[in-house]
Amino acid sequence: MKYYPINLNIKDKKCLVAGGGFVALRKVIRLVECEASIRIISPEIISQLVEIAKKETIELLYRKIRSDDLHDAFMIFAATNDTDVNKSISQWALNRNILCNNADQPDESDFTLPSIIEQGDLHITISTNGKSPALSKYLRKRLQNEFGQEYATLLGMMGKLRKILTDEISCQTDRQRIYHSLLDSSILHSLKMNDFITASNTCEELTGHCLDELLSTQDCS
Repeated sequence: MKYYPINLNIKDKKCLVAGGGFVALRKVIRLVECEASIRIISPEIISQLVEIAKKETIELLYRKIRSDDLHDAFMIFAATNDTDVNKSISQWALNRNILCNNADQPDESDFTLPSIIEQGDLHITISTNGKSPALSKYLRKRLQNEFGQEYATLLGMMGKLRKILTDEISCQTDRQRIYHSLLDSSILHSLKMNDFITASNTCEELTGHCLDELLSTQDCS
């Protein structure tokens, strides 16, 4: 089976987590980052989850999950320590057309969770189609050192530059030429070395805009 890669907006959407252990904790942390509406259902819930729930207004239900808990849910994570319960949750979700991730049975899941390298708004995901989470994590650790904070800085610049140049230059080809000249330059290396003087000179030469302007909301004087 081949999964369809997608970035999903789950802000304010009802997401259920069945299970109260460390597997559930990993799911909840990511859901919180994506501003989902979260409900955790489990007879026992670890203290780390309880603390997050207090800070983030997450609903906690201290009991076993029931099929009617899935009513109007957008997605559910089957993360209990009971394989049979997780399988039942997958079936309930299938019957209700609700997205389901089964922590220990990828074949029972509508989606899997990739390993993520994250620098600001830059997200690089690694997936093995559920075949080897260990390999995904191994590759993430190897690649993480190659994509440092300089990529987050560069992405922030590029985002602001795109808005500015869209107003200034009507020809898309001309805009693309500027973007690629910047990316092909040494600016990324300068940012990595914290050499902001050289980075700013490069930026202004290629784009007509100074680095400070693209890294802040203030105009460059």
